[in-house]
Amino acid sequence: MKSMSINGKMMRGLVVASVFALGSVNAAFADGKVEVMHWWTSGGEANALSVLKDALKSDGIAWEDSAIAGGSGTNALQVLQARVASGNPPAAMQMHGQQIRSYSEEGLLGDLSEVAKAQNWDAVMAPELQAFAKYNGVYVGVPFNEHRHNWMWTSKKIIDRYGGKVPATWDDWFALADKMKADGVQPLAHGGQPWQEFMLWEDILISVGGPEFHKKALEKLDAESLEGDSMVKTFDMFRKVLGYADTNAANRDWNLATAMVIEDQAAFQFMGDWAKGEFSVAGKKANVDYVCSPAPGTEGTYVFLADFWGFFPVKDEAAKKAQSEMARLTMDPKVQTEFNIRKGSIPARIDIDPKAFDECGQAAIADRAAAAEKGNVLPSLAQNHAQSREVRGVFEDVITSFANNPAMTSAAAVAQLKSGLAGL
Repeated sequence: MKSMSINGKMMRGLVVASVFALGSVNAAFADGKVEVMHWWTSGGEANALSVLKDALKSDGIAWEDSAIAGGSGTNALQVLQARVASGNPPAAMQMHGQQIRSYSEEGLLGDLSEVAKAQNWDAVMAPELQAFAKYNGVYVGVPFNEHRHNWMWTSKKIIDRYGGKVPATWDDWFALADKMKADGVQPLAHGGQPWQEFMLWEDILISVGGPEFHKKALEKLDAESLEGDSMVKTFDMFRKVLGYADTNAANRDWNLATAMVIEDQAAFQFMGDWAKGEFSVAGKKANVDYVCSPAPGTEGTYVFLADFWGFFPVKDEAAKKAQSEMARLTMDPKVQTEFNIRKGSIPARIDIDPKAFDECGQAAIADRAAAAEKGNVLPSLAQNHAQSREVRGVFEDVITSFANNPAMTSAAAVAQLKSGLAGL
C-alpha cells in the first residue's frame, strides 16, 4: 500500500480545524449512534466485526458503518485525513500502530484513562501493544486484536499428495514447489499488490538473517545491515519465490489468493492470520482442510501488528459515553475471545484462556509467549508498526519496483533503499 504522510505543520492545522468543528461530531452521538470508519470488508473481517457491533447494539448504541474497501487501509486513511482536515472526523477509526502514534502526537485523540484504569489495561494488555496504545503514559487507543504477520497457509489436500510434511525451510519449500510445478500443481497463491509483496519480502528477510537482522535493518535502520550481503540475499530470494506465482497474480486481492488455497487451486499462501477468518467463513477446519505454520525460516519469531480504535475528542456527554462503552467492550474478555476466534488473530489481552481457540489460535498464543521470552516479538514494517509511514514508504517503493521489474538487480534495489532513506 502507498504510505500516507502527514507532516507536523499540516497535522497541527488539522487539530485546529477539528476543534472548531466538534459540534458536528457531537450531533452524531446525541442519539446513541457511533460512526466507525474501517477497511474490513471481506467475509471473514465482516464476520468478526459483527461481534463488536452486536455488543454495542445490546447496550443501545447503534453502529454507523463507514467501511472503505482496500485491504491495506490506504483508501480509508486518505478519507480520514480529508475528514479531519474539514473538522468532521468519525467517532472511531481503525488504525495500525504508527498511524495511531502519529495522530496522538498531534493531540487529535481522546483520553481513555478512565476505561483503562477500570479494566486494568496495564496488567492485561500485551506489552508491545501498550507502546502504541499509550502516548506520554496516557491511553489514547485500544487494540482489539494482535495479528501474526509471518504465517504460511497450506492446502491439506495438496500437501497430503506429497507426503503431508509442510516445509520448514526455503530449501525444502523450493524443492517441493518444483515437484508441484512439474505435476501441473500451482505452488503459490499470491496477490501482486505492493503491501502483500512487502509482507512476503519481510518474511524472507527474517529467514535470511534471523530476528536480529530484522531488529538492526528494519527497526534501527543500521547502515551496515541495510547495505550488507544479507539484504542482497533477501532480494535474491524474494525474486525466486515470486517466480512460483501464477501469471494472474498481479493486483489480486489477498482474500482471493486465500480462496485459491481454500479451493485447493494452490498449495501455499504467505499471509497474516486474517486469512484464517476466510477459512472459517468457508467452513474449513485447521489440520483437516488446511495447515497453518510459520513462514519458512521464521519459527521462533512472532511478527506482530494490531488494529486499534482511535477515538476523536467530543464534548457531548452522550457521545463520550458511547465512545467509552465501545472502548470498554473492545477489551471485554468475551468480545476479545469471540472476535479473535472469528478474525483469525489472537486477543490483545494476555489473560485469555487459549482453550477456546482452534489449533492455529492456540499455536499463535503459545508462539507469542515463547517469542516474548526471547525478545523475538517483532513489529511488522509492512503493516505499519516498525517505522514511520515515511520510512515504510521508501521500503515499499523499492520492493514494488523490484517485484515488477525483472531487470532490476538486488544490488540496485539495495542502493535505492540507501538513497531513499538518506533523502528523508
